[in-house]
Amino acid sequence: MHSVLKSLAAIAATIVACAIVIPVYIYVASEAVIARRYPLPVIGEPAVLLPDKAARGKHLARLAGCTDCHGGDLEGRPASVVGALPLWSSNLRLAAAKMSDGEFERALRHGIAPDATSLWGMPSQDYTYMSETDVAALLAWLRRLGPAGAARPGPAWNRRARLALLEGRIVPSALQSRDAPSSLDIGPRYDGGRYLARVACSECHGTDLDGVPAQRSPDLDVISLYSRPAFFDLLRRGIGVHGRHVPAMRRLAAIRFHVLADYEIMALYDYLDARAHAPPELIARAKANEARRKAEAADNED
Repeated sequence: MHSVLKSLAAIAATIVACAIVIPVYIYVASEAVIARRYPLPVIGEPAVLLPDKAARGKHLARLAGCTDCHGGDLEGRPASVVGALPLWSSNLRLAAAKMSDGEFERALRHGIAPDATSLWGMPSQDYTYMSETDVAALLAWLRRLGPAGAARPGPAWNRRARLALLEGRIVPSALQSRDAPSSLDIGPRYDGGRYLARVACSECHGTDLDGVPAQRSPDLDVISLYSRPAFFDLLRRGIGVHGRHVPAMRRLAAIRFHVLADYEIMALYDYLDARAHAPPELIARAKANEARRKAEAADNED
């Protein structure tokens, strides 16, 4: 009987120890990821913030989904939960007024906050290759609007969110931006369409445009199913093949893609069509280069 009581006491002590040690480990290990500081990427000379850039900035804000995530007034709002992490999108009007040009560019293109920690839920991988001129245009428009609204709260790092972070279900935006694959480069003739695809399409279809099965978004080689007029209908009205509405595209057409100019849709179609018919050796070489880039990044991380 005495030995049984000793065993039960040992089990109880183990349970109590685990109840204390495990939460402490989850907090300490996750806090190391949350508080990590990242090297600040070198940025080029910012483009001059000319007044006529504001119209371009407004166009980009709609096309790139800024107003979709941050609200029509760009003052931030509750965002969809990333993994298990409740988030507010930031108030861009306050951010543009408070940040320097370089801080804004790093946040947009690299997912890095002014204090060198990572942003969370910011799809910087979609804007990594946004030109300095377009970054300046977006910033010019935001500053023309002026500061307004309240500062939004940061991520709510509860225990569930911290555990999801350690399990890899939540990834820092800085790492997503660094590790995101590139879309296929088919040469300078198609650079305009490739640029638009990265800014406007990669959020749903991945930065390589190969599709994201978890989101049920297809590889954009489905362009082969569309004639040029049909592609216009898809982006302007959300009408897919066989004349059927595609719910996701219908929504995006209404809130984002309707702002695309004809020449932009033409350039996008030309690039996606060329990508769908790219020679296998070009695709193989691009994948080899991508694998090499990732290996080099991993070595540098070590």
